[in-house]
Amino acid sequence: MPAEKVGAFGYWRDPVFLFSLAVYALNREVIKPRLHTYSPFFHGHLDDCLLVPVALPVFLLVYRRLGLRPDDAPPRWWEIALHVAVWSLFYKWFGPFVLHHGAADLFDVACFAGGGVVAWLLWCMGWKWSVNVPTRTPRRVIRRR
Repeated sequence: MPAEKVGAFGYWRDPVFLFSLAVYALNREVIKPRLHTYSPFFHGHLDDCLLVPVALPVFLLVYRRLGLRPDDAPPRWWEIALHVAVWSLFYKWFGPFVLHHGAADLFDVACFAGGGVVAWLLWCMGWKWSVNVPTRTPRRVIRRR
């Protein structure tokens, strides 16, 4: 489980994950308590947009440790789509209609998907940069006779 390989996905050390977690903590501990009026974005939709970049790396690390994920590549589009679908069903159908907790708001599902798309694009760009950038430039050796 070499997450330390060069170019490997960092899971809990991934910059997208760490930045999203910091934004989530800042929103929860600093921004929300200081808002004097209700803001739909800060009180609900921002957290929904951060679901994929914060939760998915943790899930993928668990899958990797259990041997359910074959490599340390960044999240693939289908992994993100599958998790968005499962979380949408759980939070927007199972929770409100079976557990009678939460609200079935389709805009939240759009936020899950939007956050997933942005995170996927960032992960794809970061992966290409880390793979294509050589760690050391080879020197040409010129021998003189």
